[in-house]
Amino acid sequence: MSPAQPPRLAEALAALAARECRAAERALADTKRRHRGVHEARKAIRRLKSLLLLGRKPFADTLPAIERALAQLAGGLSPLRDARVAADVARSLVGPSPSLAWRGAIETLEHRCEGHLVEALHKDPRFLKRRRMLRELGVAIAGLPWRRLGRARIEKELARSEKRVHKACKRATKDPTSINLHTWRRRVRRLRMQREAWRGVAKAIGIPPYRHARRDKAETRALSKLSDTLGARQDLKALNAVLGKLGDPATVSPLRVQVREALKAL
Repeated sequence: MSPAQPPRLAEALAALAARECRAAERALADTKRRHRGVHEARKAIRRLKSLLLLGRKPFADTLPAIERALAQLAGGLSPLRDARVAADVARSLVGPSPSLAWRGAIETLEHRCEGHLVEALHKDPRFLKRRRMLRELGVAIAGLPWRRLGRARIEKELARSEKRVHKACKRATKDPTSINLHTWRRRVRRLRMQREAWRGVAKAIGIPPYRHARRDKAETRALSKLSDTLGARQDLKALNAVLGKLGDPATVSPLRVQVREALKAL
């Protein structure tokens, strides 16, 4: 069994996890900006999962069940977010003066987006089930053995995440399939979030950072840029796939060519 860690470190880690749970719940309670709320909830869930994985070993007895619940929450919100992204990416791609074909496609994408939201809220009014689930997860997460998660374990998990990023990078470079590129992006994003979480906790309780502060920030910025690029690529590929299912192929085909050109530019 790992030795107990200083209370301040354990309290700071547990407090950060609790904040992410509350952030996700608040986002889903945002009735004025539903799509933004879904987006912010998914981000909070990802940050929470990244933080919890730093305690992969000391949390081994309980973490798998929590991970499954978080995956269920995030997965259930994915169709809503993906539909919103498709419409937003299309608008961004064509700019303020879209062609007649693009205007029709964007209108269809918007209707599709709102349809997903209406369906989700019909099944889970006001997202009350999801919000209750987050509150229950918050209780389970607060009960994790945070005192067993110390600096040495955190830095070991950060090193493990770095190795996983390098491995995914090699695989995606050698064989750039959608699956390999998506895995690479997820691992890059997770490492970035873990570094940001650890740097914030270390600063809050006044202990030295994982690495030299300037170098760590530069590397985190590079990870963020890489994650954004991979994310933009994934969003364009998703838009291309969705367009292939919309309307007359003769009308949609030129739009897909434009999307593929944007992909090549990345």
